[in-house]
Order: sequence, then C-alpha cells, then structure tokens
Amino acid sequence: MMTMAFILFLIFLFLGVPIAFSLGCGSILAILIVHSVSPMLVAQKLFTGVNSFSLMAIPFFMLSGELMEAGGISDRLIEIARSFLGHITGGIGLVDIGTSALFAGVSGSAAADTAAVGSMLIPSMIEEGYPAGLAAVIQATAGSLGPIIPPSMTMIIYCSLTNLSIGECFMAGIVPGLIIAFGTGFVTYFYAKKYGIKGGKKYTWAERGRALRDGCLAIIMPVIIIGGIVSGVFTPTESGAIACVYALIVSMFVYKNLKVRALPEVFLRSASMNGMCLLIVAGASIFSWLVAYDKVPSKVVSILTSITGNKYIIMILLIIFLLFVGMFIETLSATIIVAPILMPVAASYGIDPVQFALIMVITLVYAGVTPPVGGVLFITMGIARAKMKDVLPYLMPYLTAVVVSLLLFVFVPQVSLFIPNLLFH
Repeated sequence: MMTMAFILFLIFLFLGVPIAFSLGCGSILAILIVHSVSPMLVAQKLFTGVNSFSLMAIPFFMLSGELMEAGGISDRLIEIARSFLGHITGGIGLVDIGTSALFAGVSGSAAADTAAVGSMLIPSMIEEGYPAGLAAVIQATAGSLGPIIPPSMTMIIYCSLTNLSIGECFMAGIVPGLIIAFGTGFVTYFYAKKYGIKGGKKYTWAERGRALRDGCLAIIMPVIIIGGIVSGVFTPTESGAIACVYALIVSMFVYKNLKVRALPEVFLRSASMNGMCLLIVAGASIFSWLVAYDKVPSKVVSILTSITGNKYIIMILLIIFLLFVGMFIETLSATIIVAPILMPVAASYGIDPVQFALIMVITLVYAGVTPPVGGVLFITMGIARAKMKDVLPYLMPYLTAVVVSLLLFVFVPQVSLFIPNLLFH
C-alpha cells in the first residue's frame, strides 16, 4: 500500500494536482485498491486527522498574525530594527533580518513573515544598492525564521502528530532562531562590504527608546503567548485565542490602523490559509496511517542500523534525507509525511525528541527555500522582480550559514535544549 500510495502521490503532483489532494487521493486509492478496506476507514482517518485540540491553535495564530499585520505592526517592528541596526554597514539588509526575527514572534508563518516584511523592505534594499537577486534571498532566508522562533505553525502540527509538548518545542526554537538570524546577518554584512552599501544614520538612545515605546505592544504579544504557555496559565490553543483578542484591541483601539470595514478581508485571508493548511493535514493523516500500518519506521531503523550505530552520523544522514524531501515537497506537507516515520527512528537512537523536532523543522523550512518548490523564495522573487538566475548565485552562502548552524545544534544539543530544560524539567 505504501509503495502504491507514494507512486500515486508523485503522479498526481506531476499532473499539477494540489498537494493536499495529491496526498489524500493517492493514499485513499492505495487503500481501496490494495487493501480493499471499507471506505468508512478513510472517512474516519480524514476526520481524526483534524480532530485535535492542539490544531485549533493554528487558525487563532494565523488570524492574530493577519490582524497585527493589517493593524500596522510591520511598520513599528521595522522602526525598532532600524533604530538598532540601520547604521551598520549593509543597514537596510540587517534591518530586514532583524524585522523578520521580530515578526516571527507574531506570525509563526514563513509565508506571512516574508510577504509582510518583504513587500516593504525589498524595494528599499534594491534602492540602497542591493542587487534584486540578493534582496530576494535575504528576505527568503530571514522570512523563514517564522516557523522556528515561536509561535510556529509547523511546530504545532509536528507536536500534534508526535504528542510532544508544544511549549517545550516552542522554547527550543528561540536560541537557534537567533543564531540563524546572526549567521544570515554575517553573510549580508559580507555582501554589503563587497557592494559598498553603507548604513544609514545612527539613532540616539532617546530615539531608540521612542521606537521601542511605539512598538512595545507588538513585542509584548509573543511574550504574553509564550509566558502563558510556559507558566501553565493557558494552553497553546487558548494562547492563540488570547492573541487574537489582543491583536484586535491593539490594532483597532491603540494603533487605530485597522478599521471595521477591513475586518471581512482579514477574516477571509485567514480562513483561506487555514482551509489550505487543514486540507493538507487531513489528506496527510491517511498517508501517516499507511506509514504506521506498513511498519515503515521499523524498516527504516533496520536499514540505518545496518549502516551505522552512531547517532550523530544517523542525524546527519536524516538531515540529508530531509533536505532532499524538502526540496520537492512543501514544508507543512513534508512535516506531516516524514514526522511519523522519522520520530521513532530518532527515538531508537536515543536522540532527544525535542532536539530532533527542531532539527527537522529547520531543515525542512530551509530546504523549502530552494527550487523547485521554493515557495518563500518565489514570493520574494516576485516582489523583487528577479529571475532564478539572479538569485541562485547568492543562495548557497546563506544556506551554508544555515547548515553550519544545524551542525552546531546536532553536536551541541544544549544550544536548543537549554531553555526547555530550564523551564520544564
């Protein structure tokens, strides 16, 4: 069944069928043809795939991100980043990375982060002297911090599939996300030196204080979300609902950028993204059942055990495999497909489940920046009006910085586990 499901999935993808339907239809046909089980099983798996309390957090976080974006949050986060980073060589490029890191704590989505920040800062980068291809790559790699720095939509789905603590996995992403931001900032600084791109004016501490004061309500939101989850005051799902109420109040009554007449459009965009996300989850739930039914994890363990028993070599092999998968399958779908397979494999080698969750999410997110899928990259290319030949020369140095960071997280687990262990153990 697994073999047929995978072949049908690839055929549907090749024919241009959306990935949610490719996963679901391929798996359903494989079950009905090979196993001849009752169609009732298919209906049950579709329903149970999305019938999860933790998955309810996704619509809330997506809506809160849309509300904050429509409410002028992006402008204030940009001003905070500009006040602290804008004067350094490469100014606006570093401001883009800093803003994306701040916005990641609001949106939790790479696409939302990229579209919101990139639409404002990519034209500014090009105007300051950045080549269009480089500006597109900077925003694509910076925007991909969205699923790493909490809250993270991808991490919520991963935890719902593997029964891990969402709070622990959220906390595990903070330090690695900042390290990746620093690494991409270093590469940007190098290119700025090469192209002679100087920084802007240096803000005084009084001006920085004003920028922080104007944007403090935006920065407080992720603090409320994470603080509530860590302290046990509310669950991740409840924190999503609180984030929506907070975003609505701040955007409409404090910043006053969001008008009542704009709410239907905000709700419609959020509903559209949620529908797409949950369709993928539903379709992939059947695929995940096939994975478990055909005992794929145990077969993978047997193959890997025959190669080596060293857990670090296994982790590197899994990273290579995830990079390959992420190049061809969208991040969310890839997470749903491979998590049920690889999580037991990692556990059998004594790899910390929270550490592996973070490594898997980071690998798939940045593999998704590369062609042929490259969803986030294509968004930035559209904004920058750049072609693939313009971005490819700049892509490798940024991905190299991410891979070096990944190796650090593999060989020094405490980089990602320090905060979760401190707060939860």
